[in-house]
Amino acid sequence: MGEVKPNEEEESNAFLQLAECELKVDAIEKDVAQYRLDKMKSVYQERDGLVNKIPEFWKIVLSQHTDFANYIRASDFTYVDCIQDVKVEWDNVDEFKIIIKFDGIKDDFEAQTVTKQFKRQKIIDDTKSKEDSDSDDDDDELEKLISEPVDIKWPKKYEDICPESIQDKKSPEGKKKYRQGMKSLFGWFRWTGLKPGKEFPHGDSFAELIVDDLYPYCVKYYTEAHRDLEDENDDSDSESEGELDLSDDEGNENEPKRRKL
Repeated sequence: MGEVKPNEEEESNAFLQLAECELKVDAIEKDVAQYRLDKMKSVYQERDGLVNKIPEFWKIVLSQHTDFANYIRASDFTYVDCIQDVKVEWDNVDEFKIIIKFDGIKDDFEAQTVTKQFKRQKIIDDTKSKEDSDSDDDDDELEKLISEPVDIKWPKKYEDICPESIQDKKSPEGKKKYRQGMKSLFGWFRWTGLKPGKEFPHGDSFAELIVDDLYPYCVKYYTEAHRDLEDENDDSDSESEGELDLSDDEGNENEPKRRKL
């Protein structure tokens, strides 16, 4: 006897119930994430105080993290080295702020602390056709990370690419300088998530890198980077003494290169 197939109504109801199950899963996962944030809050605060006692902690973490460098211009590392402190504070799982404290550079860059607020909210997916958008379900809504522009004082060396300083943004030269400025670390502070192609590229991914990876695991990255730097110094000492070991050169040639301090 062949297998009895459910009729179309039963199949449709099954899909609806599956969708309801997924909503329950999402709600539980959000509750778990909120519970973790609540439990970790005091630990992060204690750790922030200890990190502040370690010289160049964030300089080492940020300059040696392989993904961080992919988001900003190479010249930005002059000012990344000025970052004295990075903090993340959560209002809830969907809203948080990133606080970055910069030291200054004489006659170029002013010391300042900048706070950028973020939130996740549902927006209409404008990539769908009108027919799809007219449906009664909520499938045309996407959860997206957005922010608001925040004031930051740009370095004097970046004055020619600072958006406020560009008089003619429509000329070829003005457009070029504007794009350069918006691709810099300082352009990220103007990112909103609402102007694709006209602001810092992948600003949401950059924020999530800080919130989900760099800040929670900063001690691990510092330890790894510090160990690597010590190994490099040991290698340099060996080379200065005339010793040369090429046994691992072939196996390591494809490893990502980190910025040297």
